[in-house]
Amino acid sequence: MKAVLSFSVIFILLFAIGCEVLLQKGSIEIEDIFEAIDDASRAMKQQNAKELPAVKIDEPPIIDGRLHDTAWQNAPQGTDFTDRRAGGAPAEDQSTIMMVYTDEAIYFAGYFFDSEPGGIVARQVEDQIRPFGEDWISLTIDPFHTHQFRDRTFFMANPLGSKFVSHPPPFVDPAEISDMWKAAASIVDDGWIVEMEIPWEMLNYPETDEPIDIGINVDRGHHRTGANTWWSKVDFIEDDRADGHWVDVLPPPKSSLIQDNQ
Repeated sequence: MKAVLSFSVIFILLFAIGCEVLLQKGSIEIEDIFEAIDDASRAMKQQNAKELPAVKIDEPPIIDGRLHDTAWQNAPQGTDFTDRRAGGAPAEDQSTIMMVYTDEAIYFAGYFFDSEPGGIVARQVEDQIRPFGEDWISLTIDPFHTHQFRDRTFFMANPLGSKFVSHPPPFVDPAEISDMWKAAASIVDDGWIVEMEIPWEMLNYPETDEPIDIGINVDRGHHRTGANTWWSKVDFIEDDRADGHWVDVLPPPKSSLIQDNQ
């Protein structure tokens, strides 16, 4: 009964919000009402997304699978991962992520704790082969912040530092992907660490003179437990999901390569 009442309240709220928007426009059509409800539902869902403040640095970290660089000492941290396969319960083995940037690249680091590090599995040694049957992490970047699958690029790595990119922009030459970015990893006493350097030239992003929000998320495949844990909690959907927000990023001016391929 509580679930039914909750759904009814949410529907009424979305309906009211949608109709209010349409009344402000001065016209109401049945198609417009349902579209407005969808927009309101999407907005409410994305309000639950996590945020990570953007920090621009002067000296980039060395990509070596260690976290000793000055860039990471004061970097904002994303924590409290949840397990999608356990209904969004807190992850048993937690993770901590960090992101910073320069005018040349985005830098990502993650510390993936494991209560039984001897059970970490890493087999894939070649780049640009998606890791299966082992431990891995995936950084999702959605530069235009659309929360749509088609606009995301996925940067994956395993505990050996082998790397894979899924859904790169069309102007990126598939034969050059592996050489365009860096990843390094190390297995430590209580888990494993990964660092990434992703040049801005690998991404399509808005041309802007003002800071923007970029969609991001990180999920982890934990081979030993079968857990699929996420930084910003999502459901089993690809579009309009509650990916996190990288807040107040100021991307550099676009290179001619990106501009020519838009």
